[in-house]
Formats: sequence, C-alpha cells, structure tokens
Amino acid sequence: MTSDHGNGAASQLDSLRALLESAKPAQARKAVRELVTRADAGEALDLAVRFARIADYSSELLLRLWPTAADPDGFCEALLAPAFRREGRTELRLRRTASLRGLRHLTMLRGLHLDRLKEITDLAEVGALGELRDLDLNGCAGIEDLTPLGGLTELTRLNLHRCRAVADTTPLLTLGRLRELDLSMTKVRATHGFGAAFPALESLTLRGCRAFKDAGQLSGLRRLTHLDLGWTGIRDLSGLRDVPAVTHLDLRSCGQLRDLRGIDALSDLTELTLDECPRLKSVDGFGVHPRLTRIGIHGCPELADLSGLSTLTNLTRLYLRGSERLTSLRDIASLRLLKSVGVLDCPSLRDFSALGVLPLLEGLSMVGLDQLRDLSPLGLVGHDRLADLSVTGCRNLRTFGELSGLTALSSLWIHDCPSLTDLDGLAGLPALSKLTVLDCPLLTDADGLAGSPLREAVFSRNRVLDSLRALEECPDLRSLSLISCPLAQDIPAGGIETLCLSGLDWRDASRLAGHTSLRELDIRGLSELRDLGALTGLSALTEIDLGHCRDLEDCRPLLDLPSLKHVTMPYRMWYREYQGDPDPVMTKLAERGVTVAHP
Repeated sequence: MTSDHGNGAASQLDSLRALLESAKPAQARKAVRELVTRADAGEALDLAVRFARIADYSSELLLRLWPTAADPDGFCEALLAPAFRREGRTELRLRRTASLRGLRHLTMLRGLHLDRLKEITDLAEVGALGELRDLDLNGCAGIEDLTPLGGLTELTRLNLHRCRAVADTTPLLTLGRLRELDLSMTKVRATHGFGAAFPALESLTLRGCRAFKDAGQLSGLRRLTHLDLGWTGIRDLSGLRDVPAVTHLDLRSCGQLRDLRGIDALSDLTELTLDECPRLKSVDGFGVHPRLTRIGIHGCPELADLSGLSTLTNLTRLYLRGSERLTSLRDIASLRLLKSVGVLDCPSLRDFSALGVLPLLEGLSMVGLDQLRDLSPLGLVGHDRLADLSVTGCRNLRTFGELSGLTALSSLWIHDCPSLTDLDGLAGLPALSKLTVLDCPLLTDADGLAGSPLREAVFSRNRVLDSLRALEECPDLRSLSLISCPLAQDIPAGGIETLCLSGLDWRDASRLAGHTSLRELDIRGLSELRDLGALTGLSALTEIDLGHCRDLEDCRPLLDLPSLKHVTMPYRMWYREYQGDPDPVMTKLAERGVTVAHP
C-alpha cells in the first residue's frame, strides 16, 4: 500500500515537472499551493521554489500559505525569506497563528508584531532575528521566559503589554539600546538594574503591574522622559533619584498611594496624571518643578490637604474633582500665577476665600457643589480679571448673589441648577457678552438681564421659562438660541442677526415677521412648522436651515428672500428628489446660485 502511494506521489511530481516549461502564472500558483502541503524529503519544496519564480507570489500571499506548509521551516527559508528580500520588506505583523516555526529565517526584519498570539510560549524563533529594532508582543499571554530576547541587542522598542505570565525581566538587561519599554499588565514586581542597563530608555510603562511597589528601583534612568506607574502597588515615590529628564508621570488608579514623597526628584516634570487614587491623603513631596504649570487631581476622596502644592509657584491651571474630605482652598492662595481653577464634586468644601486673592484668575468652573446657595462664598466680588465662569450641577443654587466688581466677566455658563429662580444681578456685569443657561427648571424669566451688554444668549431645556421681554433691553444682542423652552413665545427682535429655535410648537413663522435684522436662521428643530409665509419680509436673511421640519411642504416663500445664499432643505424634499420628483423650489434656488444643502 505504501509503495503504491509513493509511486502515485512520484508520478504527480513528474507531471508537475513536465509542466514547468509551459506553465502560466495561474498554473504555477496552483502548483505551489499543492506542493508546499506535501510531506517528503524535500523534492516537493524544491519544485515549489521553481514554480514560485513563474507564479510571482508576493510575500503577503506566501504568508497565507505558511500555515499550510508541511515543512514550515523549509517554506520560510526557501520561499518566504527570498520574497521578503526581493521586496525589501522589513516589517511583519502576525495574527491568528499558533506556531512561529521558520520565523528565524526572516533575518531581514526590523519590526515584528505578534498580535495576541496566546498559544505561543517559546520565543526561540524570535530570538534569532538579530536585526530587530521594534518588537511588539502585545497580548501574547502564554509567554513567560524572555531569555531568547537577550540577544536582540539592536532593539530600541519592546512591547510586552498583556504578556501576563512574564515576571522576570533579567534577560532584558542586555538590551542597552532600548528607548521604549512597555511592561504593562505583566507580573513584573522588580526592576533591579534598569538604571545601569538602559542608558537610552526614554519611555517606561509599568501600568497594571500591581506587584510593583518600589519606585526607587527606577533610579538612574537618566534619559527617561515618560513614566507610567498607573495601577501599580506603590505607596509613594520615596527612594526615586537621578531621573532628571522625566517630564510625564502617570499615577492614575494607584490604590495604595498615600502621598507624593519622592516626586521632587522629577525636577523637569511638565505633566502629572493623578486620578482615582482612593487612599491619597496629601500631595506632600513636591519640590520646585518650574515647568509644571497644570495639575488635575481627580477621584481622590481622602485628599484633605493641599499644602503640598505651595512649592508649585508656576502653576497656571488647577482642577480638583471628587475630593470628598477637602474643606478649604486656603493652601492655593500662594499660587499667584493661577489663571484657571476647576472644583468639581467636593461636597465638604466651605472655604473658597483663596479664589478671591488669586490676582491672575481668568477662568473658574464650579461643578456639583450642592453647598452653594449663591455665589457670594466664592469671594469673587471685585475680581477684575475673571472672564469665564461656569456653574454646573449646583443643585441648591437659588440666585447669584453679589457679583459687583467683576468687570472682566464676559462668559457665564449655568447648567443643571434646579433651584435657580432668577438671573438677578447679571445686568450689572459690564463685560458680559455670552450667557448660556441650560436645564434650570424653575427659571421663569430673564428679567435680570435687562440692560445687559449681552451679544449672545443660549437658553435650553428651561421648561417654565416664558418671558424673554428683558432681552429687548439688551441693545447689543446679536445671537439668540432658544431650545426646548416650550413656554417662551416673545422672541425679541431688535438687532438679532443669528437665531436658532428648536422644540417649540409653532405651526407658522408669524412671530418672526418683524425680525428684519436676521441674517442666519436655524429652525430645523421646529418639527411642526408648516407655513413660511411670514419670512418674506426678512430681506437681510442669507442662510436658513429647515432640515427637520417634517411637516413643511411649501417652501415657495424662500424665493422671495433676495439675500438668500444658503438653505438646508427638509429631509422629505430630498427624499422626493431621490424618488425622481424634485421640488421646483429647490431647482429655482439652485439656478439663482443659492447653495441648496442636505440636512
């Protein structure tokens, strides 16, 4: 039986040899596909090589055949490697393969990415690729022994992210050219010798190495600029030294972090991420960091002391969120260069007085501070630099209180303040040019704005707002947006040039008849609108959006707008055009040179 099978295989090989002289590329490719699957002493593979010259297989197509080869090592040596050299190819990314056999022959590779090859446990084939500069083993969860990588001395980048079995990094200490090393989501607990071994290392990621607890082991990495210690077990940074080049430090979700002792070693620090550290009680440890101008501390509920910030005299931006035990901002009073401050969800905070003594403060954001009944506790009276104020989610804010002296305040954002009943005091802000009021369900009128220098106003989702008469006394008002305020009816005319209306139960546009200054009109959100007749007197109107006016059928009044340059027509009219029944108004507008746009 074996003899018959052997004779049959030999006969098929003879037939294929006879085809060599006359084979066309398609025939040659078929022959290669068949030959590489044959297991013999090498005759089939030799013949496949000869057919490959005719088939002109690309390296990409050969990569697809590699898993089918009876002799994958011989396949790589005889077919794949020559194709890579012929094409000058030096990069390879492998997915969905269970074996690397034969990879050792691709010695021309400079970059190799093994993408989540969980079945791979042996890196011997990779270790033979001595010219590699970039090796990415992301998600190769079966890898534990890194010894084969010790000879890859040309490597400058190594990614071991999610190589969850890796614990011992000793074999890597020979890779002195490394500039980027990612050990995130591994079992690495120690980095002894890194300082001496990696003189060129610029980026190190230990994110998710929960067993790593001693930041001092990273001392001596003199060229390191980016250090990620997020989700590690460090309690502080004590012992860390001789890392003068670090500019970016990530400490997010360090569950054991208590304070920042040791961070003073990072004298060149420019960016610090300090998020979701539930045991952080203080920020003691800072030295002089002249390039650190911005800090955000988010989700650190035990933080009660900001005195450690006092040395950061170049800070210009500070954001605090979720510090539930913080009661006072007094420790930031010495940060005289602060321009922007944000305080979010700090329910115990009562002392805001430091805000009033920050001479350069220009932007202030208050979010989720239910303890505020008005804004007087912020101590802002007389502050002549504050230009931008945002108040969001302050559920007990009823009124604004005393705002006198805020001569530079030009933008005010009010959002989700369900107890706010009035806008009193805003008319006395001499620089106020933009006001946004959203989701204030008890606000009934805008009377507090009478006489204001407003140029732009937005009212959205204020369900009982019914009077905007005060806006008629705002002579500089040029832009108004009224969104989902169903009771508001009296749209002020005056000098408004840009108007956006949405969520109003209007059947016609008669309320706009006297708005002769209008240049841009967005009424796409008036889904019940049916009659545009009242718009014919708006001779200055250049742009109109009707995109979601689902009940609108007659757009002929648009033809009577002499200045119209751009119109967004309703969906239904575009659908009719798609069905072969174009609206004649669209055709005439286009002939006039008006841009007719889709919603």
